[in-house]
Amino acid sequence: MNFLTKHSLTARQLFQVADDAYPVGSPWQLKTFEAELANDYTHYLGMVNDQGDLIGFVGGTYLDDVLDISNVAIIQAYQGNHLGEVLLRTWFNNFAEKTTVLLEVRVGNKGAQRLYQRLGFETYRQRKAYYNHPVEDAALMMLQLPIKSKE
Repeated sequence: MNFLTKHSLTARQLFQVADDAYPVGSPWQLKTFEAELANDYTHYLGMVNDQGDLIGFVGGTYLDDVLDISNVAIIQAYQGNHLGEVLLRTWFNNFAEKTTVLLEVRVGNKGAQRLYQRLGFETYRQRKAYYNHPVEDAALMMLQLPIKSKE
């Protein structure tokens, strides 16, 4: 797998991957990705297959030694192959030690939670009715870099 930085990605590419990755379509709009890519504090890393097609990405805001992950997506055809873990590990190498990484995940998304736990994330709180379509609570998770995973 190869990787693309934020400046090599387009909002349309990110939207298409997110739209494919989630059973109900992208939870983010195209204009959201446009704003994210234009923001100096956001960082994105894309993953491409051998044909050069974008198959996944991770993005978030980095400010004052806190990285707040806004989205992680792998297209359905590539899910279940631990590519999300490869993507996150690669991305985290771009941030300083002692960076605090935060994210929210649906409480029902046990696969994603297992991935995050393998990387060393811990749940520190639950937020009621955070998600829509369907309404679901969010597990708030935190990690301090470097990764101290249970490989």
